[in-house]
Amino acid sequence: MSRYKLYAAKGSGAFPVAVMLAAAGVPYDSEWLSLAAQDQHRAGFLAVNPRGQIPALLLPDGQVMTESAAICLYLADRHPESGLFPRPQSAGRAKALRWLIFAATQLYEDDLRIYYPQRYTGDPAGAPAVKAAAAAAFERHLDMVEAAIGTGPFLLGGTLSIVDAYLTMLAGWHPRAGAAGKRFPRLALLAEAVLADPRIAPHWTDFEMNEI
Repeated sequence: MSRYKLYAAKGSGAFPVAVMLAAAGVPYDSEWLSLAAQDQHRAGFLAVNPRGQIPALLLPDGQVMTESAAICLYLADRHPESGLFPRPQSAGRAKALRWLIFAATQLYEDDLRIYYPQRYTGDPAGAPAVKAAAAAAFERHLDMVEAAIGTGPFLLGGTLSIVDAYLTMLAGWHPRAGAAGKRFPRLALLAEAVLADPRIAPHWTDFEMNEI
C-alpha cells in the first residue's frame, strides 16, 4: 500500500483530516460510510476501528490511526508542507496544541452528549438532564474559545491552522444551526475566514456541515 485511506462519513469528525490531507497534497483514497445506516458498527469497519468511530486513517505502511486530533497532529508532523500546524519550537505551537486538545476532549464530547445523551446514562429518564448539562457546557466552552481568538481572525492571529478548521466543524454542530455565530461573533468571523480558503471550502460541502 502506498496511499492513505480515509474512512469518512458526512457530518463526521473526518472533516479536519480530509482538510489536512488536501493541504499536504498527498494522494489518498476515501471509503464513505453512512452514519444513518450504522455502517460504523458493521464487522468490516469494526475490524479497522473496534470502537466503531469515524474517522479512521489507514497509513501507507498498513498501520491504522484513529482519533481525529491525533490524526491531524500526525499528518502535520509527517507533512509539514501543509502549513496547517506550527512546527516544534515555534511560537504558536503551545497555543495550537492546547486548543486542539481542548476542542477534541471538551467541545467534541459536549456535542456527543447533546446528540447522543442516552449513551451517557444507564437510566433512560436521565437522558434529558445529560443533554441539558452538555448544552450548557458547550456554550461555556465556546465562550472560552471566543476569548482565546482575541483579535483574530484565526486562533493564532493571522495564521490559519487545522485548529481553526476543527473549531469551525464543532461550532457547525451547534444544536441551533446558524445561532452560534450571533453569540460568538469572533468564532463566526474565524469560520468565515476558514471557509474562504480554497483548500477547505470543498470539504465543508462534502461533509455537509452547517453554517454557524
